[in-house]
Amino acid sequence: MAGSWPFAGRAAELAEIRSAGAGLVVVGAPGVGKSRLVAQAVGGLDDVAWVRATAAAAELPLGAFGPLLPSTPPAGNPLGWAADAVRAPVLVVDDAHLLDAASAALVHHLVARGRTRVIATLRTETPVPDAVRALWKDDLLPRMELAPLTVEETGRVLERALGGRVEPGTVTRLWHASRGNALYLRELVLAGMLADSGGVWRWRGPLSITPSLRDTIAGRVGELTPDEREVLELLAYGEPLGADLLSSLASAAAVERLEDRQLVTVELEGRRLQVRLGHPLYGEVIRHGCGTLRARKLLRKLADAVAASGLRRREDVLRVAVWRLDSGAASDPELLLAACDLARMVRDLELAERLARAAGDGFRARLALGSILFYADRYAESEEAFAAASALAREDSSRTDCATTRAFNLFWGLGRVEEALELMTAIDRSITDADARQGARSTRSSLEVFAGDLEAARASLRAAAAMGPSTHPRNVLASGTTEAVILAAEGRATECLETVARTEAALDRAPNALPSLRAAILEAASEAALFLGDLAAAERYAEQGRGLDGEFGAWAKAIIYFGTRKAQALRLRGSITDALGWCREAIARLPERSVWAGLCLGELAHAHAMLGEVEAAEEAIALAERRGLPLGPPVVVPVEQAKVWTLAARGDISGAVSTALAAAERALPAQVPFLLHDVVRLGRPAQVAARLTGEGPLVALFAEHAAARTGPDLDAVSAGFERLGLIVHAAEAAAQAARRHRHEGLTRAARAAETRAWALARRCQGARTPALLDLDVPDLTPRQREVALLAAQGLTNREIAARLVVSIRTVANTLYAVYEKTGVSDRAALADLLG
Repeated sequence: MAGSWPFAGRAAELAEIRSAGAGLVVVGAPGVGKSRLVAQAVGGLDDVAWVRATAAAAELPLGAFGPLLPSTPPAGNPLGWAADAVRAPVLVVDDAHLLDAASAALVHHLVARGRTRVIATLRTETPVPDAVRALWKDDLLPRMELAPLTVEETGRVLERALGGRVEPGTVTRLWHASRGNALYLRELVLAGMLADSGGVWRWRGPLSITPSLRDTIAGRVGELTPDEREVLELLAYGEPLGADLLSSLASAAAVERLEDRQLVTVELEGRRLQVRLGHPLYGEVIRHGCGTLRARKLLRKLADAVAASGLRRREDVLRVAVWRLDSGAASDPELLLAACDLARMVRDLELAERLARAAGDGFRARLALGSILFYADRYAESEEAFAAASALAREDSSRTDCATTRAFNLFWGLGRVEEALELMTAIDRSITDADARQGARSTRSSLEVFAGDLEAARASLRAAAAMGPSTHPRNVLASGTTEAVILAAEGRATECLETVARTEAALDRAPNALPSLRAAILEAASEAALFLGDLAAAERYAEQGRGLDGEFGAWAKAIIYFGTRKAQALRLRGSITDALGWCREAIARLPERSVWAGLCLGELAHAHAMLGEVEAAEEAIALAERRGLPLGPPVVVPVEQAKVWTLAARGDISGAVSTALAAAERALPAQVPFLLHDVVRLGRPAQVAARLTGEGPLVALFAEHAAARTGPDLDAVSAGFERLGLIVHAAEAAAQAARRHRHEGLTRAARAAETRAWALARRCQGARTPALLDLDVPDLTPRQREVALLAAQGLTNREIAARLVVSIRTVANTLYAVYEKTGVSDRAALADLLG
């Protein structure tokens, strides 16, 4: 952790404290950050007196003020004497609820007198001396309730504390564990559960807390009667519990006492009163104090009670199965498999695997285990489980389910494309059930489209449809999803989004979550939105897909794929360094070999190249080629496009253009316009102008860019890109317009376009594409550019002369020419100009 625990956020609260002329009373829960907030607010003031109240000091009159008072009090008015002794214009009273009566009266007197600005902190729901309470009751000082940190504030604090990006799932998990309590958050980080993975901090392993945090929480819980402890133990293992159920298992009076002490909360959810622990970490401390036998007894008690109620809710199935498993009493494979399905749907893969393994070695258990291991990116183990399940499959539906999920693992997990396709062909020929055959053909179609064979994918989907309407709801959803994926790949974006809307509506009505189909439909939607140039919609779909990773980021594929799509939209916006952050988060979840390596590492390389960071781009490309499975255009073309811009950053424009044209020959129709437009951006529009066709405003703008012949034409293209939010493209077109205007002798128009290009480029987080490089140092000779770069780095004329083996006078004359051409007059301005 870098330095001391940082302060972040709380801007509104800081402003409120600093603007409170007479002072303020800050009230909040223990550890929420009251003292740190006040310290931050008064940190810039010259003369601040601090009083820190304690229970020990409260034994003596004015005990908290002892350090500020003379050693001998006068015989007269002690209150006036003490008030006169407090000379600082600002007084901070920390933990004012612990003040003795005399100290509390002094604080009140100081506020009422009006010569001292008093800022006091209090603990929520704690008895307060009457004189302190009167501060806000009598409107002497405003009272501010300090809430816990939000999820966003928690993320900012963590990034500052750790000195790097923190995975969103980790932020969410830490916020859930700490509930925004700054003290608890700090202790959880100190417990060592976080690890740096490629520049992204991630949660690793089970929750653990430091001994000091355990002691702090135990002190907050305090002394418990046996019936109160039983209530807390039941909640520690089973929360939330219905109030009626909990009262049937333990003392209702004890529940009421614990609610009064804020150790439990009781809230109405729907038509049920639900009881929870007052803070999630109370459960860690309570469970730590339970022995193994005691814990098993509690778990069996909970399982028996909820099972006796009839398992009316779906989550009851999962909870009872887990309780029985943890208590050593799991004996019902059907219950375990039902719970396994629920855990898998919410992508709690670790729990789903435990349940599947506990369910035995039957077909359904092996099939479930294979699917879970596939989602967990453990592909070789998944294949072993599927092979075992296949040997046990008897009915057509079972054989199809096994073949379908096994083909996914063979294709996307192990990269064994032909084997996966052959498996789908074999199962289609060997079964007679119509629904099963339709499902197999739809699956084959989804594999073929990823492999880039759109004609075969269309044929497989038509063959499935030709068998008539399916009676299996999942087949209908899968067919709609595959249709949307094909349409997106074909560049028929509007039709794709219409299909997405229909299929999403059907998915919303489905009885199960079906996250895999939901992910596929969002993949198609994000691609279609990008094709249309609707970056806001593309980001929205990516964020929805990113949310499928489960509550705490268990499903890596959702993080990798949709995080990369988010990065792509950000890059197109010109937010290139932000895009790098999203790419790194995706890469941190990549297994050693992955089909998605080409997608996310290609995007990482692309962003690096756009920043002129050639070595980083080349390293990412090499890593993509080592770790990727080049199964088809969706994951091959991103690497090829990254090569285009890496070559361009090296100055090899001809090589970049050749690479883009070659990649366009192998790309999906939806990818082709972007590659052809890269050629336009690199200054060779005539080579592709006739080929730039397609649906939507973005492709139309690409074509308009390729056809632009005059400065005004390029000005219009730049404005069009800006309207769509493609800021790098807008800056490049404006720079091209400036050069065209200048060539046409229109000096004023050239300057206007150049100014616009500058303004746009500065919104692009350091983008340095070939079209923008001329903006850095317009019309410089190679020698002038070389001298300018060295001067911008702070080298003196003598140092530059020594490095280039020229005279100091030559350097001075060259710099003079540089200043004349660029319009700047010193090294600092030159450094700013060159970024």
